[in-house]
Parts: sequence; C-alpha cells; structure tokens
Amino acid sequence: MAQVAHSNLRIVSRDPTNVAPGANVERVLRAVAQHADYRAGCVGLVPTENLLSPLARSVMGSDLSHRYLFQNPQWRYVGGKHLSEVEAAAQEIASELFGAAFVNVRPLSGENCTNIVIHAVVERGAMFYHLGMHDGGHFAANSVAERMTDRRRLLPYDAENATIDLEGCARAFAGEPPDVIYLDASMVLFPHPLSRLRELAGPDTIIVYDASQVLGLIAGGTFQDPLREGADILAGSTHKSLPGPQKGIIMTNRADLMARVEATIFPGHVSNFHLHHVAALAVTLAETQVFGVDYARQTLANAHALGSELRRLGLLVQGGARLTASHQVWLDVADHATPDEAVDRLHAAHLIANVNVIPSLRAKGLRLGTPEVTRLGMREAEMRTLAGLVHATLAGTLSLEAVGARASALAERFRTVRYCFPEPAAA
Repeated sequence: MAQVAHSNLRIVSRDPTNVAPGANVERVLRAVAQHADYRAGCVGLVPTENLLSPLARSVMGSDLSHRYLFQNPQWRYVGGKHLSEVEAAAQEIASELFGAAFVNVRPLSGENCTNIVIHAVVERGAMFYHLGMHDGGHFAANSVAERMTDRRRLLPYDAENATIDLEGCARAFAGEPPDVIYLDASMVLFPHPLSRLRELAGPDTIIVYDASQVLGLIAGGTFQDPLREGADILAGSTHKSLPGPQKGIIMTNRADLMARVEATIFPGHVSNFHLHHVAALAVTLAETQVFGVDYARQTLANAHALGSELRRLGLLVQGGARLTASHQVWLDVADHATPDEAVDRLHAAHLIANVNVIPSLRAKGLRLGTPEVTRLGMREAEMRTLAGLVHATLAGTLSLEAVGARASALAERFRTVRYCFPEPAAA
C-alpha cells in the first residue's frame, strides 16, 4: 500500500488488484443488473422513453465522456482536438433535417432548453402565454417565466378536441397582446394550429415550439413543420419520439434570436455540454436522415392501431374519432380502477405506462406511447396484442401473472433496435 502526501492532505492509494469493489459498489452494480433484467422482460409503453442505437451507445462510452470543449477567452482549453467537428456535424445534420439556419446542441435536457429559451426571449414584464398543466402543458415553463414577468396567461384550450382554442385566443390576444407564446405541450395528440396562431398573434410575437414529445415525428415529416408554419424557435429534448440521448436542442431561422440564445447559454446555463451526448445525438440525427420517415410513419401507425383496438375492446380512449395523430394514446381508466391502481397493475404485468393529467378529462388517466416498441420492430399486429393485454389487466379477465408471462414472451421476440445503422464491429 503506497502513501502519497499533498500539502495537508494524506491520500492513501491501494493496489486495485487486491481490493474488492465493496458493499456500496456491489449494491449499485446489483441494482443496475436487476433493472436491466427486469426491463428486458417488459414492454415499454411510455411515450417519453426510447432506445439509443448500438452505434450511438458506442460513442456515448468513448473518450469524449472525459473531455471538455471550451472556446472561452477566460479559459483556453487545448485538449479537445477534433471535438469541434463533433459539434459541427450535429449542428449541420440537424439544420438539414429541420430546415433551421441556426442550431445549438449544447443544452443538456429539454428543461434546460426551457430555462435557456425563456431567459433569452422573455423580457422583464413581457406578456407570456403558455399551456396550463391541466391542458397538457409542462410544469417548467410557468415556473421559469415567473422569474421574468408577472404577466403570464394560459392559452385558451379546447379540451373536448384536445387542441388550442383559437376563438378564445383571438379574444384573449385582443385584450392582452402576447409578447411570447410558449407551446410547451407534454400531452399532445394533434398538431398545434400554428399558422392560425401566428395570424392571431401578429408578426412581432415570438412563438416558441417545444417539440420534446414530437421531435422525431417532425424530423420524419409526419406531424407538422413548426419553423415553416409560424414558430420562431423549435426546441426540446432529444430522447422521446426522436430516439437520441438525453439532451436538448434549440433551432431557429432568426440570427437575432440565436444570438440571444447563445448569450444566455454561456455563461449562466451550460459550460461543459457533455460531448459524448452530442456525438450520440449526431449519430441519431444521421440515422434519422436515413430511417426517420419509415420510423415516424410506423410510430404513428402503431399508436393508431393501439388506440383503435383499446377502444374496440371497450376502454375509454380519448381523442374523439381521430384518436391520435401523434405517438401518444390517452386512456380513461375510471371504469376499472384509479389511475394509480391501474398503472401499478400494468407494471405488475410487465407493461410499462405512466399516469398523467388527461386534458380532455381534467383528471388523471393513463398516457401510453409507441416510440420504444416501434424502435424494437413491433407493428400493428403487436399493437393489437398489447391492447388485449392492457384490457385483460385492467378488466381482470386474466391474472397479472398470465398477462406478465405473455408480455415477457412478446418482449423476448423483439430485442433488436431497428431503424438504425449496423452495430459497430468489435475491436
């Protein structure tokens, strides 16, 4: 055992070949292994989760995870040779995919994007409109905006049709014109009426489209095209319907807005922007250029098939006759259980879902999604099978053990990530 002294600190190092990891490390490793085994036998129906491709995972674990990339006059860092190319590639691919002249891939998450964008575009005392949480809005927007302005209003919402109430917006904007509209939907079935919202708000209003949920659908050309329909900024997380790493992205066609965003990012919100995540995002975006249309179309087809079969089986699927035009399916389970009881039953049956406030109900229900199962190659037939398993779990027509066995068998058949480049060859 060697001893090394540094000033007043006495650091003891041991020969690692003779030291066991210890109870705490074993605890962590055991939990990670148990989680992996558990999820391998489950079907993921959470719309906010997805799977990285093997190639994207490989760069996540590269030497980039140890490094910085700084271009800051106060701290000149020269250890990042070649790394600016990683950031540039991610920006260029995103620019092509989303039709954005300016792209920033430094945000660490979708919520980090919310903080950055609101601080960049909301001036003190500005009139700020956003979606209420009971209307599907995300909790972060209002909590960030309240630091900037007391003039915050909820966008009128048509709960029955699960969309923004344009007539209500016209009345609201006539009385209190918006400076910023922040479309922060975490519950989203249908595209926002962006073009009409732009007409009502006028040319000087900054419209921010948070695409955290639907970024992969936008990239695949199957949802809407926000930057062509009236949005000034397109931003959000990159790991939901877009199957990338847990990260954030901000895009715009306005140089003035990107200048404000970049001045806000550093200093204040991000310094080290986790280059291994940027590399994984670049790989994901490149895969999306090749496979994104097919993936997005199948994700939507799967959501509609899942919702249609759930409704046919008698469950209360929201969304009216259209059901959904996104990756999400909303389910009222009040006839069978409380939402929390329902999601616990599904988990016990190896079906992973989550509870949310359903805008059309103004109450909690289940939110199901198809990104992960689509990524694993499931199609409409499997969605009908899954709908039957969900129904059997909630209605009690099969035991949880029987449903769990069938769900695990289905998961075992679909273990390979699709819509991506081949796995890198072993060294």
